[in-house]
Amino acid sequence: MDTYLSSVLRSACMSRKNGRGSMIRNAYWCVPASIFLALAFLTGCSSTPATVTPAAITTVTAMSPFVQNTTLNQPFASPLSVTVTTNGTPVSGAVVSFTAPGAGAGGTFPNGTDSTTITTSTNGVATSPAFTANGTAGTYIVIASAGSTQSTALFNLSNTLVPAPITTAGGTPQSTTIGTEFANALAVTVKDASGKPVSGLPVTFTAPASGVSGYFIDTDTNTTTATTNGSGVATSATFVADATVGTYSVTAQPTGDASTATFSLSNTIKPATITPAAGTTPQSATAGTPFATALAVTVLDGSTPPVPVSNALVTFTAPSFTVAAGVASTASGTFADSTTVTTTAWTNASGVATAAVLTANSKAGGPYTVTATVVVSKGTTLSANFSLTNK
Repeated sequence: MDTYLSSVLRSACMSRKNGRGSMIRNAYWCVPASIFLALAFLTGCSSTPATVTPAAITTVTAMSPFVQNTTLNQPFASPLSVTVTTNGTPVSGAVVSFTAPGAGAGGTFPNGTDSTTITTSTNGVATSPAFTANGTAGTYIVIASAGSTQSTALFNLSNTLVPAPITTAGGTPQSTTIGTEFANALAVTVKDASGKPVSGLPVTFTAPASGVSGYFIDTDTNTTTATTNGSGVATSATFVADATVGTYSVTAQPTGDASTATFSLSNTIKPATITPAAGTTPQSATAGTPFATALAVTVLDGSTPPVPVSNALVTFTAPSFTVAAGVASTASGTFADSTTVTTTAWTNASGVATAAVLTANSKAGGPYTVTATVVVSKGTTLSANFSLTNK
C-alpha cells in the first residue's frame, strides 16, 4: 500500500514540459496528495477492515423470586437478590440500590426506611437484608439499580390482608328524625390476624339502595369509602336519614376482605317529648340489689293528639363511679345487659323504651339522677330524669 501511495504522490507532483499552466496545476495538486499520504500512514492504512470493539453493557438481573407476597407487617420469605454483569461477566464491588415505594403499600428494610444499598460480591451478587411489608395492603414494585446503568431489576411484591373480623367502632345503634343527619359518624376498626391495626386500607360503607335508607354527604349516594388510619379505624362521612320512616342496616367491608360490620339505624318521625313511665321515678333499692321497676320512657311527637315515636333509640345513663376496696365512690347503679352505667333501648309501637334492669351499686346514698336521652337530630336531644336512691 505504501508503494502505491508513493507513486500517486510522485505522479501528482510531477511537472511536465508542456507549458507553464500545466506545471502550476501539477504543483497545486502536490500539496493535498502529500497530506493524503501522511494521513494514510498515520492511520495505519491497511487492506484489512478494522475490528470494532462492542460497547460495555451492564445488566442488573433479579435472582431471588421476583414475585412474592406476605401478610401485612410480616417479612417476605426470600431476600431480594440480583446479579450485576458487564457483557456477561460478573461485576464485583458494584453498589446496588434497592428502593421500595415511599407511600402506600410497601415495606421497610432493617434500617427502618424504604431503601438500602448493598455491594456486589466477587460473583457479582448483591442480596438485600430482610424486607418487611408495612401495614398497607396492595401490590407494588421494589427496584434494584446499579450506578448509572439504565438496567434495573424489578421485584413484584404484594402485602396481603389476613384479617380478624372487622368490628364497629362507633355509630351503632342510633336513630334520627327523617331528613336529618345522624349524630355519630359510622366507624369500624380493622386489624390483622395478629391483632395489629391495619392502616391505609379502604373500607366501603353501603346503605340500602332503596326503601328505608339514607345517603352520605360526600357522595350524595348510599355508598362511601374511607381509609383506615394508624389505629386501623375508618370513619365514614356524615350519614343523613332519607324521608322514609323505619329501621335498616348499613354495612362496612374492607377492600380484599369478605367480612363485614353492620350498623343498626332508624329513621323516625320527629320526637317532641320524652317522659318517665309511671312508677319508675322516684325509686329506691338496697345497695347491691336490683331496683324493683325497670326504667322506662314514652316518646311522642308534636302532633295533636301526640303520636308515639317508634324505633327511636333511647340512651339511659347513671352517674359514673369507681370502686376501691370493694366500695363504690358514689351512689349509682349498673344495667344488667351492659354491666356498666349506660344502656340503650328502642321505643316500641307505643313509643315506650324500657331499659335493662338497674342494680344499685355498693354505695348507699342518693337521691341521684339517671338520665334518658333521645336524639331529635344532630346536636339536638330530648331528655327525661329518674330520681333514685340506694338504701
